[in-house]
Amino acid sequence: MKKIFYISSILVLLAASSCEDYLDQTPQGLLTQEVVFDNPKTIKQWIANCYSYIPVNHLTIGYPYFGNSPVGQSGWNGMSDELDYTGNFAGAGYWADAIQKGNWTASSPTSDQCNYWAHFYRAIRQVHLFLKSVHATGEFKQEDVDKAKLEVRFLRAYYYAYLIQVYGPVPLILDEVSFSGKGDFPRTPYDEIVDWLDQELKELAGQLPLSVNDKDWYYGQPTKGAALAVRARVLLQAARPLFNGNPDLSGIMNPDGTSLFNRTYSAEKWKRAADATKELFDLGVYELHKEYNANGTIDPYMSLINTFFNSKNKEIIFARTDNTQNFEWDSFCTPPTSDPADWNALGFLSVTQEAVDAFYTKNGLDIKDDPEYKETGFSSVPLYATNTKWEDVSGQVGLLAPAGTFNMYINREPRFYVDIMFNGQVCPQSREIVDFASWGGAWYHNQTGYSPRKMVDPTFNSINKETLYRPVVLFRLAEFYLNYAEALNEYEPGNADILKYINMVRERAGIPGLSASLLGDKEKMRAAILHERQIEFFCESLRYFDITQWKLGENVLNKDFHGMNISTVVSAPATSNFYRRVVYEKRVFKKTFSLFPIPFDEINKNKNLTQNPGW
Repeated sequence: MKKIFYISSILVLLAASSCEDYLDQTPQGLLTQEVVFDNPKTIKQWIANCYSYIPVNHLTIGYPYFGNSPVGQSGWNGMSDELDYTGNFAGAGYWADAIQKGNWTASSPTSDQCNYWAHFYRAIRQVHLFLKSVHATGEFKQEDVDKAKLEVRFLRAYYYAYLIQVYGPVPLILDEVSFSGKGDFPRTPYDEIVDWLDQELKELAGQLPLSVNDKDWYYGQPTKGAALAVRARVLLQAARPLFNGNPDLSGIMNPDGTSLFNRTYSAEKWKRAADATKELFDLGVYELHKEYNANGTIDPYMSLINTFFNSKNKEIIFARTDNTQNFEWDSFCTPPTSDPADWNALGFLSVTQEAVDAFYTKNGLDIKDDPEYKETGFSSVPLYATNTKWEDVSGQVGLLAPAGTFNMYINREPRFYVDIMFNGQVCPQSREIVDFASWGGAWYHNQTGYSPRKMVDPTFNSINKETLYRPVVLFRLAEFYLNYAEALNEYEPGNADILKYINMVRERAGIPGLSASLLGDKEKMRAAILHERQIEFFCESLRYFDITQWKLGENVLNKDFHGMNISTVVSAPATSNFYRRVVYEKRVFKKTFSLFPIPFDEINKNKNLTQNPGW
């Protein structure tokens, strides 16, 4: 039959649930495929639609009221050991909460709400239809056609890369003819997909511009660096234990007997990942974002904040520019104010005590290893950052914590103060002292006594709903510095570059570098790298995959989670009894959860799809 499509002023709207049948709709007011690709305006709308499937990740929370697709509800931070919702909101349908408690199956509503499978196959088919049908017309010249094909091919590769980190092997469908045939596609072996992504992204890197504003390329469009970054991340993940000779997956096969996962560990995969990452560095385009004090020293506070708020800084490799979720993120993270008319500063997005404890002290040490760290008593004088431009809205330049702050929060590293809102702190948005201690009775209460401060607008006006623009940073250079260190440590422990790249991240963060004594001790260095990643990429949707791909879920996520002792009575006075760890939630993680289940509806429709183990 002739395919027909919705066209809106913003994007091509799609209304369906299956990667096979969602285009076979015949509602009124539709345009034929021929008309779409004969019109430069609708061609550009189609391209915009291909971009629209990029998930917003960390700036959305996993709450279905803000979108019915994974674009509007990524809950990776909540599924890791970083964040949580208040129980009241969780009960309303927060799918990450159900996963935290182990309440999900391949056919449960939870699975439907986070159905990346259907979401990305819709996107991939849009790419294929575009590649098949686009042609020069009017002011949309052949040069425009060639550039647009590079863009959508990059997006297809990105979507496949996302699919395999969620599900492992998926059907690798590379043309519209295959989609139109409605075949029962089997899953393609994991390493075959990785090899295809390796070659496709390397080829794209050879044709994409080096930077934005090059050849009429704009911010948010993929560059050579973006292609190399996706490729390098894919190869690193392929080298990790979940996918590299994992005996738990070795028996998974297609119905015809084709093995879907490799059965033998290969150290060469780590070298392949390291080499691919080095190619990204060798472009010479990117650098860690650093801002400086008047005396020439690095200002870690402004450097870390503006890595996300300065959209044109040289650390960002690829970002989603059309971020519509800033208000929700700012609202859910900003603690309530004393103004009874302020219904938009909610503050119920909670940071776990486990995440708080992960941040180093000012000496760059684990809290258990620093003799200066205390968990009793309160500070007698305000704590200020040294030589910093960070000005708290209370009017005190560099104020980190006022006098009377619990000592647990004193003398921590700069990333702690940039990323975490804690009790007794001055809230930059309201200029009021944050009081989590007597707030537990509110229906939207914070559960742990902490909310995220990272990427939250410090000038957020919750009453007027005014919030600063920031892009969704999907790839930034710091990740690849630590990726490179990780890959080298597994392939060539003792290589001096391991310490070099870790310590560049720590230097920007304002803490001392790691000791050279760690070089050569693969296990200790591995733990140090994963710890550094946990802090540096807090709330950036990387932690969950670090945990699962290193097969750490049963130790890190299957346990009690803690917060401060929030009162259950709103009027209760804030006392020192608040400052003690209590269990607020028991979480469940099974080995099965390391890969998402293929949705039951897809398995039911396609006899050649093999389910992931345990589902």
